[in-house]
Amino acid sequence: MDGVKQLFDDKVLNLGKTYSYPVSVRDMDKLFAGKLTLSPDRCTLRVMGERNTSYDFSQSTKIECSAFNMNFLLFELSIHGHNSQCLQSAVDEQVAYFEYEFEVGFVVCFEGHFHSFDDAIGFCVKSEMTKKWIGYTELQQELVEKYHTRTLNTNPMSDSMEFNQILKGYGQLRLFYHFQSHHNVYEFSSGLNFPPKLDIQFDSSVSMSDLHFEYKKFYHLMTLLIGSDFKVNEVTVTSGCQTFPSNISVYFPNTNRTHERDYPVFPLGLNLKFNDRDLPEFPLEAFSNYYLLDEKERIIFTRYLRYQRMKSDEERFLGFFRLLESLTTKSSTYVEPESLEAFLKESKACILGKLKGKGTSKDIKKLISRIDRLNTMKYNTSKCIEDFLKKLPDETKASIVVTDEDVQDIVNLRNKITHADAYTIDDRELEKYTSFINALLYLALLERIGIHPELGSKVVYRLDGYHHIQNHSN
Repeated sequence: MDGVKQLFDDKVLNLGKTYSYPVSVRDMDKLFAGKLTLSPDRCTLRVMGERNTSYDFSQSTKIECSAFNMNFLLFELSIHGHNSQCLQSAVDEQVAYFEYEFEVGFVVCFEGHFHSFDDAIGFCVKSEMTKKWIGYTELQQELVEKYHTRTLNTNPMSDSMEFNQILKGYGQLRLFYHFQSHHNVYEFSSGLNFPPKLDIQFDSSVSMSDLHFEYKKFYHLMTLLIGSDFKVNEVTVTSGCQTFPSNISVYFPNTNRTHERDYPVFPLGLNLKFNDRDLPEFPLEAFSNYYLLDEKERIIFTRYLRYQRMKSDEERFLGFFRLLESLTTKSSTYVEPESLEAFLKESKACILGKLKGKGTSKDIKKLISRIDRLNTMKYNTSKCIEDFLKKLPDETKASIVVTDEDVQDIVNLRNKITHADAYTIDDRELEKYTSFINALLYLALLERIGIHPELGSKVVYRLDGYHHIQNHSN
């Protein structure tokens, strides 16, 4: 009951709070008693009953349940525990009892009636970090002045829009301020709150089961700009169905997070009232560039956050290096491939004859076949990283202690760790190399969404651990 009361008080689910309440769980045309527990660490559904469930209930990919007028859709389910027993109170009376416990990865909560085929057309994110990312803007000052002169238009998509960026082939991203006026004579207070919200609207509707993936896609990009995980207070959903109930929100556990930074690495910097930090404005078209990436490229941003979350210095170093290598790799040949292929074809018999008796015919043919691949390996990993380093402004390269001469040592260290070879390195040296690779990786990720390393270099020094590579002698 307390959980339901708190839910009504909150209007929407708060991702930082814990909820626990009894629910009715639907299994085809049957209802079973259950207990739904939502917490930042873990979400579970416990189902109990004395009747048989459907044959594949324990393998459910979606479960619907309700508590009073609140309804829940549960996704990303895994069975965590199962218990059944026979209760016998008399010789001729036996009652079968079962209990399931599911781990739940994603929950959609709403009021009123719901059709399972309804889809989402957007979602809205409320976070305290958004305020730090935006800063103090001209529009905020304008909103305050309009409020005091009673000329404020309270339509959230009118006076309060900070930006509306089209995401080609995906939808649009909007930053607006949500007006909340308050007046209480007993507390002697009156005024206006206008917390910022980031809102994504899809060009094509998205099923509720896929909504978590779309949210994470957005969140992983924002962690790049913030520089770490950050706390999200609420995520509300817009449905494409006009009769869909209000106050639709989602809930999911937040585990294995990095620490939250006090300030973003790459703030928005748009329309600032005071730009006293001399930081560049974030180019909004980078959002569109991100959503234009195919999933094979976009997943690199997800993996970057995964490696940031790792506790081991070695694991972070290897992970960052692996991603940097994939982003900077370029191929070139020593000679024209077509000409080499024709030459090898013409010379194959001659080579076999000249090397006859110097090796088996099978091994000689393997050697010939590998020449093609060797021809494409003109640029090795060290060369590719060194070439990317050259893209940085001279003042940035002069401000760090690691140079292109150290790149080969870093590559050698990666090879030794990967192949479990013996190596010795102190913690400070490993931190320095990890910070260097992380800085280059950050710039390479920005470049992938259309932000040149010259611009990225103006904020990269704000990364955690960057002090390990700063040249303090300059």
